[in-house]
Amino acid sequence: MGKNLTEKEFKKLIQKHIRNVDFVKVTIDDDCAIFGFLVKFSNDFVMIEESYDFSLAGTKIIPYNSIRSIRNNMYDKVSKAIYVSEKLIQFNQDIINKTNLDNAESLFKSIKKQDFHCIVESSKNKKDLFSIGEILEVTSKSVLINNYDPAGRIDKKPRKISFKNIDLIYFNDNYSKVFRKYLK
Repeated sequence: MGKNLTEKEFKKLIQKHIRNVDFVKVTIDDDCAIFGFLVKFSNDFVMIEESYDFSLAGTKIIPYNSIRSIRNNMYDKVSKAIYVSEKLIQFNQDIINKTNLDNAESLFKSIKKQDFHCIVESSKNKKDLFSIGEILEVTSKSVLINNYDPAGRIDKKPRKISFKNIDLIYFNDNYSKVFRKYLK
């Protein structure tokens, strides 16, 4: 959580950035940085419309407890001004509204219902895992992904990912939206 902020102050900071449509840098536990616009949050997750090269690059869901800091400095304000001037801030409010952040089970069910493939970064036994594919099944403790490889081949056995091991979730990104058309 943010340096020197109480839980209440940190949530107010997130709400402020959502309300102001601020361009931010979110730093998470592994020192990874995500740039974009915060659009929604709950006690469990924060939803960000990620940006890359002055375009919106998809939706990332970050576990709330893995966020170390949220920055909105002079550089971020200049980036936002460019986004505004170029009319590049165009969120799909329907996706935001239909994505349920109450808990991991409701999150994955809402992504599945919207018919998105998703990318899940997770770790298990100190190994980093990358899974991409269709959500097959969601239980109260895990999600079953029909994973595919970079050649478009679907794994013979779906990948079960425990919610407690999830680091990041992506969906509505160009890679998964385009690649799913070419699966074998």
